[in-house]
Amino acid sequence: MRYLLIDRILHLKKNASIRALKNVALGEDVYADHFFGFPVMPGAMQIEAFAQAGTALMEVWTGHTKKALLLLVENVKFRGLLRPGDQLLIDMQVLSADSTSAKLDGTIHVGDKLVSTGRIVLGLGDPERYYPRLTRHMIESVYEIWLEDAELEGFDAVEEGTS
Repeated sequence: MRYLLIDRILHLKKNASIRALKNVALGEDVYADHFFGFPVMPGAMQIEAFAQAGTALMEVWTGHTKKALLLLVENVKFRGLLRPGDQLLIDMQVLSADSTSAKLDGTIHVGDKLVSTGRIVLGLGDPERYYPRLTRHMIESVYEIWLEDAELEGFDAVEEGTS
């Protein structure tokens, strides 16, 4: 994955929601061209932030027994510009989920200002099909970094690493 659009997961509630944080940094190469002299986070990257947060929620929730893949993006609205120096709070709420898919609503806030909203649908598949054995360990290592100091709800003590 070229861009990690989550720096930290702040809160994850099993079967329900996630709140993630992203610090927008001028040093990210996308801002060299979008737009030169007036850097703005592209809308596609905001959608990707929704997808990464939703994916983290579903994959952690299932104990990494499912791989989440973005299938559908609906009703995305960009309500403000995101610029370097902004700290994004990405919230995803599960509307429905079964063994093959999940529908989630998302918002991105900067402080108290709502800047993006949207709905995504994720397909849920066998991780063995999508992650080669060595890659899977790397992806789960990213989740460990994201989840450090996160508030976890609905997970037993062993899952939370507090055995």
